[in-house]
Amino acid sequence: MPATIARYGRNPVLGLGAMLSVGLLAIPATVAVAAQPAKPLRVVSIDMEGGGGTLLVTPQGQSVLLDAGWPAGVRGTPLAQSSANRILAATRALGVTRIDYLIVTHYHLDHLGGIQDLLAVMPVGEIIDHGPNREMPPAGAVAGPDAIASLYARYEALLGGRKHRSAKAGDRITIGPLTLDIVSADRDLLPRILEGAGGSTPGCDAPRLPDMGNGGEENPRSIGVVASYGKARIVSLADLTADVEIGLVCRINRLGRADLLVVSHHGSQLSTTPPLLAALQPRVALMANGATKGGDARVFRTIAAAPSHPAIWQLHHATRSPEVNRPVDFIANPEGREDGGFWLDVSVWPDRRMKVTNARTGFSGDYPARR
Repeated sequence: MPATIARYGRNPVLGLGAMLSVGLLAIPATVAVAAQPAKPLRVVSIDMEGGGGTLLVTPQGQSVLLDAGWPAGVRGTPLAQSSANRILAATRALGVTRIDYLIVTHYHLDHLGGIQDLLAVMPVGEIIDHGPNREMPPAGAVAGPDAIASLYARYEALLGGRKHRSAKAGDRITIGPLTLDIVSADRDLLPRILEGAGGSTPGCDAPRLPDMGNGGEENPRSIGVVASYGKARIVSLADLTADVEIGLVCRINRLGRADLLVVSHHGSQLSTTPPLLAALQPRVALMANGATKGGDARVFRTIAAAPSHPAIWQLHHATRSPEVNRPVDFIANPEGREDGGFWLDVSVWPDRRMKVTNARTGFSGDYPARR
């Protein structure tokens, strides 16, 4: 499938005047506007038991997968229900026979671990990552088979002969009617302001989250994406930690609004702050948590208190925070039920209309078009 990539100049430190200047220069003076497609973009949050796996499919059948989940057999998942087979089930349900673009946001086991299994069952056109692994074992330590360094070495071997590129913050990838802006990569941040963004973000002076570490150096180096489809926007920042998220919106909101937010870090308390939600103003939040991974109470409460009052949909009942779970209709895999690997399927129209469907029951929520 044809795609184009634009690379803008990068500058990790920008003052307000410089950012505004770069933001204006990055937008062409004349833009050819194509007729907006009437059919929706599909965004599927696949149940990876707390791993990464978000699938985007255009009406023309072009596909982008953000991360490949766990390797087979991890976290007690039967081999038949591996991350790769769950991806395969979701793609088949949408009539997709290949992944055109696989974006590996970072190199943790729950995001990269399933790539070998995936490549064995489905063609992948191009693999995109953030560049070299940055999370090395301590000096003198021997890296085990599931250590990031070992996993990355196997990944490099898999890349041999495959189409591959490393993305930079500020790159723009166009895939038919879908545009992906890379807003973070390898700890660098978007060096311009996206069209329609700008202005100050409320809450930037509020106390920051307590320092709880970053869960590994690869998390803050995640590839973050803003996907645009007509007027609609989808934001997925992978496992970016709170300090890096805040850098994208404070004091200047470089990202603008989001209709659909894929909640960072599976709903872990290391991510998702009030300033981020104030800047994005999401209407729907998808939490790709596992039963015992992510879905932390603070994140539920932070999203619920956001000015835009987004509707929260969960992949799993959060057993560690039972008091904050949404009603069962909004949970793809509830507590006490056999884990069927059910996903959440979002139809996103160019006019910003959305429909979220729980694959387990067919229950859906409609969110109207916006200007």
